[in-house]
This record gives sequence, structure tokens and C-alpha cells, in this order.
Amino acid sequence: MGRYYILHGGEVVEETDYTKWAKWHEDSYRQVRRVATTQGQYGTVSTVFLGINMTLSKDNPPLLFETRVEGGWLDGQWERYSTLEQAKAGHQAWVARVHQAEQNKLPPPGRVW
Repeated sequence: MGRYYILHGGEVVEETDYTKWAKWHEDSYRQVRRVATTQGQYGTVSTVFLGINMTLSKDNPPLLFETRVEGGWLDGQWERYSTLEQAKAGHQAWVARVHQAEQNKLPPPGRVW
């Protein structure tokens, strides 16, 4: 399990050469970074490819994708995933959580609407 990964044609590929990874990051990362974004009434769910393994454990699969909620009742909550399929499913699960929270009749805490 390595540290650096690229996303090529929807496939995650480990890149053992930091120089090659850095070049890919400079040239291509912005085009493939965003997996999905969904705007809710009060918050946004965003899922991205990180390109760097975010786990420090050698015994667990790499964590390469992240879903984060910005705004609303679930503001600041996040989850990481190993595969693109997990990331897409996780995104939909977080969208469902945000929509469920938005059924509340009051605006989210900390915001004046």
C-alpha cells in the first residue's frame, strides 16, 4: 500500500514515483478531483478524490476519497473511502442524511436565514 495515487479513466492507480505523481497532480488533478457535489437547502455534500492515502495503517486499505458536508445541521461531518464505488455510494448516503435533516422546520443552528 503506497502513499500516492492517481485517478485515470475512473480507475485508481498507485504511483510509486513521487515526481510522476506530482506532475500528474499539477496537470490533471483539477479535472478529476470532484467526484460529486449535491446542493441541499441549507448545505452542500461534496465528494472528492484526494490522491494521497490518508490512512497511516499498513493493515488497512488506503483511504483515497472523502465526502464532506458544508452547512446545515450536519456541517463539518465527513467520511473517507477506499474506492470510487464506495465514494459514490457514500455520497448518496450523505445526501440522504442531509435531506432528512432538512425536514426540520427550523433553520440549522448558527445561521440566520
